[in-house]
Amino acid sequence: MGEILTGVLSSVLSSGLALFFVRRFFDRRDRQEEKERANREDLRSKINAGLVTLRLLSYHRMSEEIERLLDKGFATPAERRVLDEMFANYKAHGWNGDMDARLQKVYKLRTDRTPDQ
Repeated sequence: MGEILTGVLSSVLSSGLALFFVRRFFDRRDRQEEKERANREDLRSKINAGLVTLRLLSYHRMSEEIERLLDKGFATPAERRVLDEMFANYKAHGWNGDMDARLQKVYKLRTDRTPDQ
């Protein structure tokens, strides 16, 4: 009877010990995965904030350039190309706004200075 009890007790203890190590392994892995997920979320949040900043800066820079050209009264082909590149990049990010209408005003401008300017 003592041998059976010792065998059962040994079996229970060894399975309990095995269960402890298995659980410990998976708990560590779960904590590591949670940490990696939090890091990915943090990175995603920073990327989104960066994109919002880029959109604001792009809009502001294009606005400044459009207003400068409208105030000047003409836009050279080189200035239009730069503005086209800025606009293409702005649109490629899916950003929208009043830039279409404002850009059309620039396209209606002369391409060179008038004699009285």
